[in-house]
Amino acid sequence: MNLEGSLDAFGLPDVFSLLSSTGKTGGLMLRRGPSAPDAVSGVVWFREGRIAGASSDRDRASLVRRVVGSGAVDDTSLRQAVARAVSGGVGVARALLEAGAVEPELMRQAATDQVVDAVFDLLRWPDGDFGFDLAAQDVDDVGIALDHQRVLLEAQARAQAWTQLEVLVPGLDSVLSVPVVLHHDPEVTRDEWALLALVDGRRRLRDLVELTGCGEFAVTTTLAQLVQRGLLHVRDAAQPDHVTVVERRMAMLASVESTDEAEAPTVAPEPEQHHVAGPGSLGMSAAAALAAARAAQGLPQPGVPGPGTVGRPVRREVVPPRPEPFLPGRRPDHPEPAEPVAPAMHQTVAHSAPLRTSPGGGAMTEGATARALMEPTALTDPVAEGAIERDPAVNRSLLLRLIAGVRGL
Repeated sequence: MNLEGSLDAFGLPDVFSLLSSTGKTGGLMLRRGPSAPDAVSGVVWFREGRIAGASSDRDRASLVRRVVGSGAVDDTSLRQAVARAVSGGVGVARALLEAGAVEPELMRQAATDQVVDAVFDLLRWPDGDFGFDLAAQDVDDVGIALDHQRVLLEAQARAQAWTQLEVLVPGLDSVLSVPVVLHHDPEVTRDEWALLALVDGRRRLRDLVELTGCGEFAVTTTLAQLVQRGLLHVRDAAQPDHVTVVERRMAMLASVESTDEAEAPTVAPEPEQHHVAGPGSLGMSAAAALAAARAAQGLPQPGVPGPGTVGRPVRREVVPPRPEPFLPGRRPDHPEPAEPVAPAMHQTVAHSAPLRTSPGGGAMTEGATARALMEPTALTDPVAEGAIERDPAVNRSLLLRLIAGVRGL
């Protein structure tokens, strides 16, 4: 350490002026706190008398948090940059810039905002010690060079506005919540919406600062504007949050809803009754009626194994049985032509009957003739015997057709 002192004896603006006028390059280390666990370390980096970087808490990668919080870095690029930083020699922010994972202009703007936020926090230290190290190097130097007077003016302007901000948002332990009802349609910017999405009625202001990666002043300023417009309000520990308010109001309707349910009659389900229902009976489907009929006849239900069938697979009918289809008879392809019918054939047979002789050689009587006609060898009257046709030629034609039909099968 080439330059050491106490902030009680030398103010931070005086130290900045001295380092800038002499064109120093190195790190201005600042420390506050009585003991090591409670101590806070800050740093302001100088390069040839101009501010090149700053942080109010050296234990945190403030610049990288700001870039990550903006959503400008993907997982792969950040993982590679962290691995390179762990190996030593370069910081995560500088590794991202050199890898082309972040636009240079975006990185420079983030570094500038980080310097102003850090100097603003350091100016509010009531006490502390400082020391300048010429050999110290900034591993996250991204190439910015700011005039110390410009940085101090911006930080002092924030210090003056801080008094009004503390009225709306008291401190880092403040918890903000969203009101249940708004009196007007809200209009918010993208930055304001990013903070509104993180407000849940339980997170403190310091939690929001950590999640966004922005400085305390930037987050507090945005939240204070939202509180002033009625889009947020600081939650009082004695007052419930907006979720509790809605739950309480919904609980007020429980008595009305429970009364309606209590007055409604409770109908117990009737026991299932199996009875045989005829066709068209109401209250029972066809499947239920069939099941009841099978139960009444002692038949097993479909899919339920009967007695003595345990352990054997039950045969289930996939397709219900049905009668064989009726197939009409085939007609012969070449029917025989019908022969001419001899007229009064039965009369010819009747007149020729007496000429027949008995087996003994004698002439047959009329009764014997009648008996001979009834024998299979005699010509019979088809009408008397119930035949289909009287004419033998017709019977012969039907027989030929039948034969032809059998052959065609």
